[in-house]
This record gives sequence, C-alpha cells and structure tokens, in this order.
Amino acid sequence: MEPKDFISKRGASLKPSAIREIFKYSGDPSFISFAGGYPDPDVFPVEELKEVSVEALDKYAKKALQYSATEGVPELRQYLVKFMEEEENVKGLGEENIIITTASQQSLFLVGLVLIDPGDVAMVEAPTYLGALSAFDPFEPDYVSVPTDDDGIIPEKLEEMVIDLKKKGKKVKFLYVIPTFQNPAGYTLSLERRKRIVEIAEEQDFLIVEDDPYSYLVYEGERPPCVKSFDNSDHVIYLSTFSKTFVPGFRLGWIVAHKDIIRRIAISKQAADLCTGAYMQYITYLYMQKGHFMKHIEAMRDIYKVKHAAMLEALDKYMSDIPGVYWSKPKGGFFVWLVLPETVDCDQLFDKAIEHKVVYVRGSAFFADGQGKNTARLNFSQPKVEDIDKGIKILADVIKETMGVK
Repeated sequence: MEPKDFISKRGASLKPSAIREIFKYSGDPSFISFAGGYPDPDVFPVEELKEVSVEALDKYAKKALQYSATEGVPELRQYLVKFMEEEENVKGLGEENIIITTASQQSLFLVGLVLIDPGDVAMVEAPTYLGALSAFDPFEPDYVSVPTDDDGIIPEKLEEMVIDLKKKGKKVKFLYVIPTFQNPAGYTLSLERRKRIVEIAEEQDFLIVEDDPYSYLVYEGERPPCVKSFDNSDHVIYLSTFSKTFVPGFRLGWIVAHKDIIRRIAISKQAADLCTGAYMQYITYLYMQKGHFMKHIEAMRDIYKVKHAAMLEALDKYMSDIPGVYWSKPKGGFFVWLVLPETVDCDQLFDKAIEHKVVYVRGSAFFADGQGKNTARLNFSQPKVEDIDKGIKILADVIKETMGVK
C-alpha cells in the first residue's frame, strides 16, 4: 500500500506552515527565537483564571460541559456585541452578526471556504500573513498582491489594480488586510487610508476581510479605529481573536459580518467541528464581564513595551552601520520587518543563523507571489529582553559576514 496513492490532489497540494516547521527550534532553550508569534507565557493571567474557571462551573456547568450552538454561547456573543460597539465603534450589531470560532486560523479557513471559488481573485498585501495564505490555498484563489509602504496598503494602487482586473473580465472577491500592527511588517494603515479602502470596496463592490489580532497591543500613540467602523454597507468582514490578548490555549476567536454570511460560515463550521468548546467560552465571558480583560491588556502592554523598545534599540545598535539594511518601526504588535539588500538571500542566511543558535521566519513565506527573498520577520514578544540584544547582535554578525562587511 502506497499512502500517496490515496491522497487527494488538494491534500497533496497543501504546504506546511513556515512557522510551525521551525517550532522545533523555538522550543529548544539553547536557541534564541525571533520566529513564533507567541505571547510571553509570563503574562498569562493564571490566578484570575483559576477563580473564573471555578465560577464558570458553579454557574454554567450543565451548559459549559455540553455541546453549544455552532454560533457560540449566547452570553459571550451578546457581550461581544456590546464590546464591538463600545470599544470598536461598530454599531447596529446583533447576535446574528457574530460567530465564535476556534481562533483566527479557523476563521480564515471558514471565510475562504464560504467565499472562494477556484479562480476567484483574492487581493492580499505584499507582504501578508502566511497563515491566511495557508487557509485560502486549498480553495484555489488567484492571488493579486497589492503594494504597501510604511503606512500600509496603498489605496491608489489598490483602486488601479481592481479597475484593471475588471477590464480583463476578472472580479475581485475580497481584499484581505491586517490594518493595525500588521503581521509580518508591523505597519499601521493610516486613518485616511482606512476610510479610502472602504470607499473603494463600496464603489467597486468587493469585500474587505479585516484581520485584527494586534490592535490592542499599542505601545506608542493611540489605537486606531478598526476598518469595520467605517463600513456602512456590510462590505467588511471583521475577524479577531483572544490568542494574542488573552490566552492562545483557549483557541477562541470571532467573526463579525452580515447575518447571511455568518449563517453560511456557521453551516461550514458544523462540518468542521460542530462548535467551539463551551467551557472556554464561559470562562472568557466571565473574565470580560468582571473587567479583567482590559486590565490584563494594560499589563501586557507594559511588558511588551519594554521588549519592543529593546528590539528597536538592538537593531539600531548592531545593524545601523550595515549598508542597505532597513527595518520597520512599529508602534505596537509583535513584529519587526527586516529588509536586506537584494543580493542577500534570507533563506540561505537562515541556515547560517541556525548554526549560531538564532532563528527567525524567512520573509518569502509572507508573499503570495514568492518574492521577498531578502526579507525576514523578527518577533519580540516571546524572547527575554537580554536575549533580544544578544540574538540581534548574533544576527547582525551573520549578516555582515554574508555581505562581507567588517
């Protein structure tokens, strides 16, 4: 028996995640890892969760330990309606506009399943989140990468490309964006650009899939409004998660969209996993209801702000004298984007960095069209402050050696 003879074409076409494949290095304490987009486990609110976990059983045991509605437990969905209005200024929502998912990766997969037919045009940022590409790939979209700069996606280029595609008889199904502290590049879409991409979506009639995992993790300035808050015609599907701002082990996320889209997503989720665990939903609901959630975010910001500063300081200290090297300067989130001269291949550089016990994510994994060989994503949320300085120095030395710079 040859197993490969039984694997479908779709199954055989799936590619492993560039991040999950290097997890073996991230889990090795002898390595300094800038690879994973993981929260620092020291920020997990263990004591509060002990209390709330017991309370969830005391109050909701019969519901919390049972199957739940596919759309999620009503208490959490109702709370998220209120949360979206008060914190995100998204008004006019009801329970029918929200579905609880098994975190963002499932949200992306379900959105792809419901929206994409083979050959549909899916527009993405260049670079974009590789997990989104992995989620969409099985449904065989035609990716179109939209240029970005330090302020995110460029609306003029977006509009020009959409109109050009229309002339060629191709209709854009959706634009996928992470507008705030983007993964991997770290940039934040300006207020004017947020408004403009919604206008373009309305004018040209395509959807925007807004992925918003990081916006509460702001270390400089104010948190910008979500793109969904400018949407008056249901052209924006909003995704968020508790993985970055609470605990990733709960695997909880949510989608906000027109009720008819939510209904199709719910039907698709029934085939995937029936429902997301009710117990985790009740714990999260109580945690938010008691006011712990926003206080926890403040505590996280204090910790990550120090690491964010350490990363930028180390890059300035060790790489500012390397010609042609540039890095983003995000004001929040988890990541810094490193751009090297085009003569440097970060795929090959990766092997040299591994020899020196430093690991990062190769930037080419974040491009739908395979470009970005001279780029890398660096994470600062997980490593210790002293390891950030040490690891960036090692990486800088490897880059200098590769480029022949003394």
